[in-house]
Amino acid sequence: MIKTEKMYGFIQSAPLEAAALQQQIDHWLVLVRVCYQPTAFYMDQQLKRTYDYELIKKLLQEGKDHASVELIVTDGENESSIHIVQDAVLQRHLLTKQVFDAHRSVIQDYFDTTMVNNGLFAYIRPYDEYLVHNVENIEKRKNFQSLKEIESLPKRKNIHQEIVIDCNQFAGYDVFYNGYTLTSCWRMYFSAYYEQIIPRVIIMDTQQVESINLLDQNVVLVELYRHPDQWDHEVNLSYQQLFRDQTGIDQLAWDNGVGVFREPFIEYAYGPQIIQTIQYQNDQMQPTTKRKATHFVTRSFDLVQQNYQERRVKGYLNAQAYFPWIDRERLRMMDYIVLQPELTLDNGIEAYAFYIRNHLEVAFTDDAFKDYTACLQFYLPSEALVSLPIEALKDTLSDIHFGYLHRNNKYTRVTLKKNGKKLRVYFMNVQKLVEQQILAKHP
Repeated sequence: MIKTEKMYGFIQSAPLEAAALQQQIDHWLVLVRVCYQPTAFYMDQQLKRTYDYELIKKLLQEGKDHASVELIVTDGENESSIHIVQDAVLQRHLLTKQVFDAHRSVIQDYFDTTMVNNGLFAYIRPYDEYLVHNVENIEKRKNFQSLKEIESLPKRKNIHQEIVIDCNQFAGYDVFYNGYTLTSCWRMYFSAYYEQIIPRVIIMDTQQVESINLLDQNVVLVELYRHPDQWDHEVNLSYQQLFRDQTGIDQLAWDNGVGVFREPFIEYAYGPQIIQTIQYQNDQMQPTTKRKATHFVTRSFDLVQQNYQERRVKGYLNAQAYFPWIDRERLRMMDYIVLQPELTLDNGIEAYAFYIRNHLEVAFTDDAFKDYTACLQFYLPSEALVSLPIEALKDTLSDIHFGYLHRNNKYTRVTLKKNGKKLRVYFMNVQKLVEQQILAKHP
């Protein structure tokens, strides 16, 4: 790999009042002047002229009154940008190792202070780590990776049916969920706003990190490991993945159409004003996967009443942990998965196989549901229903017996058997799920 050995910082603010917005602009200008001397600038992606501090300040003051304005300054090696969007500020700083090391304490203090003053999210990380984990375009990856390295990486299709790298599989991939940035990297800042999706205690309780600190009672600062330039050491990569697993990022959001094929360390359930979570631990109270867990931490957060409840138990999971929807009239227990197999290179075969095994091969101790039929429903686009790869799936799951394939205008159904266990699998049109959810909200 060809390394840049630069550091990359990102800060996103919440919507700001006029005075706070002006303060962020002023502080951004000061940080740039402290770190390096720009020689050129771009306004809304267009090169304007040589750098002029007073002109830059004036342009930003005028631009903040518009719906959106972006300005980038650079000296050819270092680069900083500020993007004002509807009273919120997005900042990015790409700095050489020499500049970052020389001003590290100032930069980190700047991030601390900016986040405390109505920041939403921020991180600082090695730029090489960011590139490795976030560049999907294969041609762009050739700028820093060899063809042999690229060949070994997981791939998928994007919405334009172009083959790209499946960055969902990487520990440091940035995904976005309901307007929030979710990632795992060297140094991360989570504001109180994140309580709406990931309660603070989940982040504060993560294990095997260098440090976790609470800034001004509002911002959680997590540092995964001590030396950022050692990001590609195996142990640091493992810490990065473990943080992602413990916070459940990949349980909340993925954009490859099928998921990451990893068992959860934590699961979430969201109600109108309540978040419920269950974390999985082993006998040493260390984070582990769902199937291996012997200890369970269940939490409930009432976002309106600010009520928090926690319970820790030892034992084993019951049937509802894998099939959360129970139909007592028809004696069925169900789970469902929404997939977009058209974004995969194998027509979704690996995804189908993973989720089928994850429901057919599980063990649970619950006699209450011994007479119930276990059902797994795949909700798919209509095009995928026309070309279901059943024969290829049989070859992949050669140790599982496939029963008679039943088709009608609502679904395709097949019953699978292995070692005395049965799973009824449905392939259904995702539009049906959309209609059901609309009816549930508007009876």
